[in-house]
Amino acid sequence: MKVKIFSKYEGYFSKLSKMSSHLELEINAWLKSHPGIKIIDITQSSCGGSLEPAKHIISIWYETEV
Repeated sequence: MKVKIFSKYEGYFSKLSKMSSHLELEINAWLKSHPGIKIIDITQSSCGGSLEPAKHIISIWYETEV
């Protein structure tokens, strides 16, 4: 099994929708360039907040077809 991790830092004055759109485009481009994978699990995590910029992490656990 393999994992692909996507992460973005959100600045203090960034809009969540802009960051979400960027992550969505990045993930969709990666999926399109890897058509032969089988996704096993997807997880997401966020940290930071009031005193630090937020960081968002999405992990895609997958297997490649042989």
